[in-house]
Amino acid sequence: MGRPYRPLRELEAHLAAGELDFAITLARVVADERDRPLELSLMLRFLPLVAAQRPQDYDVWALRWLERWCRELRGEASIDEAVDLAAGLAEIPVDPERALARMRGPGGGAGAR
Repeated sequence: MGRPYRPLRELEAHLAAGELDFAITLARVVADERDRPLELSLMLRFLPLVAAQRPQDYDVWALRWLERWCRELRGEASIDEAVDLAAGLAEIPVDPERALARMRGPGGGAGAR
């Protein structure tokens, strides 16, 4: 008997392998199956790939992510957190590992949200 198909795990594997186009396709499938958008923390993992593989699209993706973060945390987030996240988003094209660690770390605001 085969293993059950788990598109979310496959999506995560494509992200880890840097396969942006496959990850985008699977993200749509998973979001449609769940009938809701993917978690912000998962969507954040797309941004370094977009910055590297589609730099002309990066600002649109990053601003869309930040807009969604602001909308989902309305009433809970502070302007200071938004500024820190915006700075991290600006840093992703230059040093993605450091930027993501900062955004997910203590006070970063993008971790569990």
